Amino acid sequence: MGRNQAWCFFMAAAVVAALLPAPTMAGRLELKNEISGVTGVRKAKLAVRCWSNEDDLGWDMLKPMQSRIWKFTTMNMWPFQKTEFRCQFRSGFGTTSQDVVTVFSVQSGFRKECGDGGDECIWVAKRDGFYQRRIVRDANDRKSFVDILRSKWVWKW
Repeated sequence: MGRNQAWCFFMAAAVVAALLPAPTMAGRLELKNEISGVTGVRKAKLAVRCWSNEDDLGWDMLKPMQSRIWKFTTMNMWPFQKTEFRCQFRSGFGTTSQDVVTVFSVQSGFRKECGDGGDECIWVAKRDGFYQRRIVRDANDRKSFVDILRSKWVWKW
């Protein structure tokens, strides 16, 4: 009886392990400043402050056409789904309508919004607002991008 119980336990553990999602090995977050058509660099700069559950990445200033990229390891297995990055944004045109924007999360619904694969999220500041750049693949598996407006710039001060 003991041998059968051990065998059943082993098989049950193998089935459960096979059904669990694999942890995501790497994540990539990119913030881009594509504000253009402005006279004076000051208005076109983008101030960014980002942090995760574990790290505060601090404030950074992105000039036009600059970007910042962060690569990190994520865990996408319950109950450890916790990798999340949030940011604040300020430009010469105002701030995002939400004070804090979640720019990366391992939650599957959020990752699907990033596009193909879901491990890479790209956000873009433009003159008229703040966009999520969705990654899509065509029938020939070529990568392309679709920009989705997530927030117009607003004045809160």
